[in-house]
Amino acid sequence: MRAVVNGKLVDLPQGATVEELRKKLPEIGQDDVMEEGFNGTRPLKNNEALKEGSKVWTVPKIVKG
Repeated sequence: MRAVVNGKLVDLPQGATVEELRKKLPEIGQDDVMEEGFNGTRPLKNNEALKEGSKVWTVPKIVKG
């Protein structure tokens, strides 16, 4: 399965979850993972599976000091 993550095409196992994506791409860290769809964007939970051809990007969590 292939998905576009932060503008890069990435090969993932079929039915890969956000948690598995974090393991494969450690630079994501604990950033929020957002999925682009026809109805706009939505945040994905750690246990949600990515779909073939998904377009996702990460947004760093905002920390107030």
